[in-house]
Amino acid sequence: MTAASIALAPATVAASFRSNCRSNLAPADSVTPGAAITPGASTPAAISATGAGSAASGGTPRAAAASSAKAGPTSASPGAASPASGQAAPGQATAGQTGPAASAAGATATASDVGVTATSIKLGHIGIYSGPVGSFGENLSYACRAGLQAANDAGGVNGRKYDVLVRDDGWDATKGSNAVRDLVERQKVFALACSQSVPTNDAITPYMDQQKTPNVGSDGWGEAQYAGAWSFPVGASGVNEAQNLADYQAKQQGAKRVGVLYWNNTTGKSYLEAYKKVIEQNGGAVVVSQAANFDDPGTSTFIAQARADNVDTITTMVDPGIFARMVREAASQGFKPKNAYSGGAALYFQATPGLTGPAAEGTITAIDFLPDDPQGPASTSPGYREYKQTVEHYYPQVDHSNWTKAGFIGARVLTDGLKRLGLNVTRQGLKDDLDRVSDFDTGIGARIGWRPGQHRSNKTTYLAQLKQDNGKLVWKYLAGPIVR
Repeated sequence: MTAASIALAPATVAASFRSNCRSNLAPADSVTPGAAITPGASTPAAISATGAGSAASGGTPRAAAASSAKAGPTSASPGAASPASGQAAPGQATAGQTGPAASAAGATATASDVGVTATSIKLGHIGIYSGPVGSFGENLSYACRAGLQAANDAGGVNGRKYDVLVRDDGWDATKGSNAVRDLVERQKVFALACSQSVPTNDAITPYMDQQKTPNVGSDGWGEAQYAGAWSFPVGASGVNEAQNLADYQAKQQGAKRVGVLYWNNTTGKSYLEAYKKVIEQNGGAVVVSQAANFDDPGTSTFIAQARADNVDTITTMVDPGIFARMVREAASQGFKPKNAYSGGAALYFQATPGLTGPAAEGTITAIDFLPDDPQGPASTSPGYREYKQTVEHYYPQVDHSNWTKAGFIGARVLTDGLKRLGLNVTRQGLKDDLDRVSDFDTGIGARIGWRPGQHRSNKTTYLAQLKQDNGKLVWKYLAGPIVR
């Protein structure tokens, strides 16, 4: 499947961008399909914490401009246009084909499953608008919402438009799980769409199987998501990132003695074990490691031990706030590993170098899609240009990251699959369709696909490094794609 199969045609994109019918979906609200709001307009949000607070764990606040891209509930009636006649009957379209597998010529859409009416498809979406990573996490939701809104503005899915219910989980599995239960059991959503919160996606995987409700376009960072028959992650796992990063640092940088700072949770511990295993396979060792919490990362002792053990590099599985504290602590102790620092995709936000300052120069991060480097491979990628154009159209101040790309691709994967179903949209039909998708070109570096019993779709890693560019510390393309 090519990138064209998930991308709006150029003429359609241009038309949707010229349209006056635009809306930004607000957290905790049901946004009626076809809502008309000017991009960037600000109206009251149902979740007062949205966009509030400072950068995670002690970082400085992000620019307030992002909050101006939020919009509250509006209403308008969705269109109910039927697909053109002469299209294939339901079930005839196979994964890889472009365009809807519509019902018989002249058929009229009717309600076909839970959350599906003649004119709309109700979706649930979990965002991270509060909590310890809320100042970064909100952007992950923006990219998903931009992808869904672009589909609505281009006419919807075979005449139906998305009705999206957005909830904030605060990067908390319990809060997120409760929100998902409400969306599935009380609000009766058809599916979850492109949520990028690993605690919630990990926790709800068995529940989504129990409810036979698709979770399409999830982050894929946590290993638990790959056990779900109804979960379709588009991002790579933190374990995959750790393996490819460790292999690169061992072979290309000669790293032998490593320090590891990691979140004191399942994700962080999995990263530690995966990185350690590969470093040991290459003749190295993790000589010091420490778990970190958001409230008290306590990096002073960790840095002192790393300095005493003369580590070659310090690798991390933490957010930009904790990472910045660690880097500043190392600088205050007059220490920097010879190969600097590294980490998983949690470091890859455009705001990170502003939090760390120049002491973080040389830091390497492992991500799953093309880096946002205008001199790197993204410069010649039509898929990247389309991603950036669409997301920034709806959210001009978005902080691009690994998961803004995953959220955008998740929205396109969902839309593409639903179009292939034609008018007979069912949960089981969508699951079966996605289980036949193979070698799907995301257009931004990774190729993904699923089959029954095997939902580890993304195994691609790109490496980006913090370098000086015209006097400014920015993320630059370093290596990739590395496919493990």
